[in-house]
Amino acid sequence: MGAHPTPTAAYWAFFDGFNAKSPDLWAGAMSYPHVRVSAASGSPTPRTTAGLYPDQQAYARWAAELGWERFEATGWVRTQGVLPRVVHSSESKVHLDGGWTRYRADDTAILTNRVVYVMTRTAEGWGIQARFGVDSFSTDASGEAAVAAAERLGELRNAGDFEAFAQRLLFPLTIVGVGEVHRIESAEQFLAVSAQQPIEAVPGSVSVVNAGTSGVNVAARRRVNGVEHDEILLLVERDGEWKLAAVSAV
Repeated sequence: MGAHPTPTAAYWAFFDGFNAKSPDLWAGAMSYPHVRVSAASGSPTPRTTAGLYPDQQAYARWAAELGWERFEATGWVRTQGVLPRVVHSSESKVHLDGGWTRYRADDTAILTNRVVYVMTRTAEGWGIQARFGVDSFSTDASGEAAVAAAERLGELRNAGDFEAFAQRLLFPLTIVGVGEVHRIESAEQFLAVSAQQPIEAVPGSVSVVNAGTSGVNVAARRRVNGVEHDEILLLVERDGEWKLAAVSAV
């Protein structure tokens, strides 16, 4: 688990394991607990799904059960990762702007997605702690509505209006650390801990990292006890509103 020398080595190992159709190799690209938060399109409205895997064995079991038959049924023969871009970095965590395209044997594309990969360095090395997928990638998606929603969240936090802030969260809210993943299951749980967190949003710091029609990853900055930190927010469109589904800070 997470035994790679660099963040980008773990990123490419993710695709190598998937293309090899090897549950163990695929699972070996991750840091654990590992979480995937997906702004997936569903019927009748977009939904958010979050898969949390406590260890490498659990992920490998899930991958083996999932299998590759459903991908092959679409004509899939390989997945090509996009060249990743470092958005934020520290000694123990890196946010990579990346993603992938699935291809058929004739090199025609099946599906493209954009993802922020939260890379962490644990005692074993670098691995993917979390994946924030927009799952509705479009070159026409601007992400402007999600940016406005993120800016409004910052205003509410800075004003101390935690009840209004909680109404703009999509539960379970996923918070990714280094070697740990926390999930807040309800507004009540959020309100119980929010007042104890000395977090301020830095105005004017929000920008789009990658965007889909129903999911957008944005970069922002926050201030904790006077020290500024970079963060990634995954916002998801749900019933006409953009809500916060996942957070990772560097």
